[in-house]
Amino acid sequence: MMENWNVLVVAERNMEKELLEELSEDGDFEPSGFRDVLIGNVNDIVEFLEDAEGKKYAHLSRVIPIDDAFFVSPDNLIETLKRRIERYIDEFDPGDTFGFRVERRGMKDKVSSQAVEREVGGYFYDLLEKIYGRKPKVNLKNPDKLIAIEIVGNRCGFGFITKEMRNKYRVIRIK
Repeated sequence: MMENWNVLVVAERNMEKELLEELSEDGDFEPSGFRDVLIGNVNDIVEFLEDAEGKKYAHLSRVIPIDDAFFVSPDNLIETLKRRIERYIDEFDPGDTFGFRVERRGMKDKVSSQAVEREVGGYFYDLLEKIYGRKPKVNLKNPDKLIAIEIVGNRCGFGFITKEMRNKYRVIRIK
């Protein structure tokens, strides 16, 4: 079971094995245990995104870059995320819009994506308000800065994704 991963990829429907084969020369990838979802570690995320954008991987649907990954339980998920996302506070300028998205696979009946977005996003909102002395602007559709959280069974990863990244790399799609 992969501990240090820096990318989550989603295969085209029922093409997980084919995508795993395509990715094998560009990093370490493994099935996540959830259909069509792979987690992996690549040496250079920008190079990987360039390859993905250039259609090097025929069976790739989307990519989520991950900055931090860890094992988690329902009991410590929210507090762990709150602590770890503080690292992004300096990435925000006062006029930036921000958003939080959580995609959960597994932990059904134990963790709600909406509850994680509300709790962790609310915590980050309060931090920004405290630092800038005014309410930050939230934009869930097309924010300047986005924190994407991926819960995959007992593993969690999150990444900081700018609007520029999403515009340059169309393979970065957050649900």
